[in-house]
Amino acid sequence: MHRIKDGPFQRAFSHWNHFCFGLFSLVGGLYIWFHQGYLDDPRVTPPPPPSPTEHAIFAFADDWWFSLWLIICGLAILVGVFHNRRLLRDGGLVALSPAMGALSVAFIVRGLFDVRFNLTWVFALLMLFLLVGTLIRGDTHGY
Repeated sequence: MHRIKDGPFQRAFSHWNHFCFGLFSLVGGLYIWFHQGYLDDPRVTPPPPPSPTEHAIFAFADDWWFSLWLIICGLAILVGVFHNRRLLRDGGLVALSPAMGALSVAFIVRGLFDVRFNLTWVFALLMLFLLVGTLIRGDTHGY
């Protein structure tokens, strides 16, 4: 039986958390890039429109610059995973942390203090906790 010793699949499995954050950041960034302004769509945010304060808190989440940030961080993490570059893996996660924190705050405000209650904030907060946990544990592989 042929075993992959140091191929891309082995690297993805040995850095599973980094791989998932990189992949989901890239996919999320691409979604936002191709659906800019989706939070202003009445099918996503039903009437009445959010208050100006609330809109100011989460308006960044569907802008081009935020999607570009997610795409760049996701690509850096994935390149770091597949090319065994610890600096890119960890640097991408550190650069992604403020974005996940901002999303968590934005969707907590949107989910808890709004008449349109949803559970998006739970997933954003969970992702932030997983990201911080991955950064705290560090990389045990030494490369």
